[in-house]
Amino acid sequence: MYPIIFQYKALTIGGYGIMLGLAFYLAFLLTEREFKLRGINPELAYKLLLAVIPSAIIGAKLFHVIDYFDDFLQDPWGMLISGSGLTVYGGYIAAILASILVIKKNKQKILEILDMAAAPIALGYAIGRIGCHVAGDGCYGIVSGSFLGVSYPNGLAPTTETVYPTPLFESLVSFIIFALLMRLRKKELAHGSLFFLYILLNGTARFCVEFIRVNPAAAFNLTQAQIIAVFFFITGALGLFLVIKRGKIKEA
Repeated sequence: MYPIIFQYKALTIGGYGIMLGLAFYLAFLLTEREFKLRGINPELAYKLLLAVIPSAIIGAKLFHVIDYFDDFLQDPWGMLISGSGLTVYGGYIAAILASILVIKKNKQKILEILDMAAAPIALGYAIGRIGCHVAGDGCYGIVSGSFLGVSYPNGLAPTTETVYPTPLFESLVSFIIFALLMRLRKKELAHGSLFFLYILLNGTARFCVEFIRVNPAAAFNLTQAQIIAVFFFITGALGLFLVIKRGKIKEA
């Protein structure tokens, strides 16, 4: 594990931060490319990047504070300035809301732009989850005696026990989703189809992986992430149904 890559006085560069930066950058490059191919001003990709980065980090940190509020009360400033402690769904929700505002401000079709961004989001998520593994930030799974087990003795949340490397599982699934979306984007689908399909698949994958993660149950014997994942699944399924139905009505 490489939680800290470089440190000099107050300057600290961590493995997670490097992978997160790479995730944002590659997602941006792919989005910019998609915009150029579809005749959209690529400058919109820059505007989205400038909106997504701070909103995603703030949203992820806010959800983490809510999730671990007792720890926050003990050391508020320490938790806020820590480079670790980010809840991915908080970042997702905040980034999507910020993106919608930017898209509307630039007078573009929201669903069309979100479709173009679906595959880049999946790619960014896959790379970001590798960052979780590299840093050993504690989002690993339950103890496992199988050949899949990994220990994180030098991680940010160290453990010498052999556990499921759930960040890598999520990363693998996200790369598969990315490949699927890249293939489907070549087809003439109703606007919103790719984005809602991604939301559905992401929610499904996260709901399943939570069964072998160490997160505590929040309600209905489900973790907080599973509850949000159910919301993602329902939103994706309903959105997919509505955009396909609307597309058929237009064709008729």
